[in-house]
Amino acid sequence: MDSMDKPEAKEPTFTVFIPTYNRAHTLQRALDSISAQSFRDFEVVIVDDGSTDGTRDLVEKWKEKCGLPVTYVWQPNQGKHAAHNQGAELARGSFFITLDSDDMLAPGALEIFKSYWDGIPEPARQHYAGIEGLCAHLDDGRIDGDLFPEDIFDSNFLEIRKRYGIRGDKKNAIRTELVKENPYPRFEGERHFRPGLLWERLAHDYKFRYINKVVQIIEIQPDGISSDRLTLRTRNPRGFHYYFLESVNLHFHYDSPKDLYQNHVRLVRYGLHAGIGYIDQFWEVKHKVYWLLAVFTGTLEWMGDRFRTRKRDK
Repeated sequence: MDSMDKPEAKEPTFTVFIPTYNRAHTLQRALDSISAQSFRDFEVVIVDDGSTDGTRDLVEKWKEKCGLPVTYVWQPNQGKHAAHNQGAELARGSFFITLDSDDMLAPGALEIFKSYWDGIPEPARQHYAGIEGLCAHLDDGRIDGDLFPEDIFDSNFLEIRKRYGIRGDKKNAIRTELVKENPYPRFEGERHFRPGLLWERLAHDYKFRYINKVVQIIEIQPDGISSDRLTLRTRNPRGFHYYFLESVNLHFHYDSPKDLYQNHVRLVRYGLHAGIGYIDQFWEVKHKVYWLLAVFTGTLEWMGDRFRTRKRDK
C-alpha cells in the first residue's frame, strides 16, 4: 500500500470516500461532481483497489487543479469491502459519504446533507446515524426505486426495508465514528461482502433521517460487481454465510415467517459452499425449527449452484 500525500490537520465536516478499481474512464466525472459542490468543508479519500489503468495519474492531475485535501491510497486488489475499511480508517470527517467511482454527487448534495442534519435538534442527534437520500439515474433522471413515505421520515434500515418495503439504491452521509466501529469482516481469498451488514447492525440503536431529495446520480455498469451473481456468490461463500447468520440470529425482528425461512435457506446454501456442515450449522442458528425446515431447499439450491458453475466452466 502506498499513499500519495498526507491530509491537512483540520477535521472537515465530510469525508467523501471513493473506492475504485479500473474505473479511470468514469472516475473523472465523479471527481468533477465533487469539485462542483458549493459546500467546501470536506476532504476526499480515494482507495484504489489495485487499478492498472492509469487511475493514479488521473487523481494526481485532478488534485493539482481542485485545491481540495485529497488522500489517495493504492492497495492490492482485495474487494470493495476491504477498500471501505481502509477508507474508514483514513477518514477524518465527521460524516462519511461513499461515492462509487462510476457515480456522481448531485449538485448541492453536501449542502443538503448538512442542512438536514442541522435540522435535527442537537440533544436528539446522538440517536441518529446520519442522513439518507435518493439516487437518480444518469440517463433519464428517474428516481431509483421508491420514495420514502414522507419527505422527511425518521426510521431505521430494517424498518424501511422490511416494514415499509422501500427498495432501490439510496445514499447517505453517516457518522464516521459508527463506520469506524463496524468494519466489514474479511475472509482470506474472498473479495466481496454484502454492504447491508453495516446498516442492519446500526438499525438496532440508531435512526436515519430519510429525505426525498436526490443526493447522488448513478449509472449501472454492465461489468459491475453484481453483473455475474453466480460467480459472486460461489467465490465468496464465507462472507455470504456470515451475513445470513447475523441476519437470522440478530436482525429477524422485522422478518415475516416467509422471510425468516428464506434467509435460513440462504444460510444453508452458502454454509455448504463454505464447507460448513449440517451439524455445525444447526448449532450456530437461533431458530432451529426454521433451519430444519430450510435444509432440503437450501441443499437443492447449493446443488444447483454447483451444477451451473460446472456447466459454465466447461
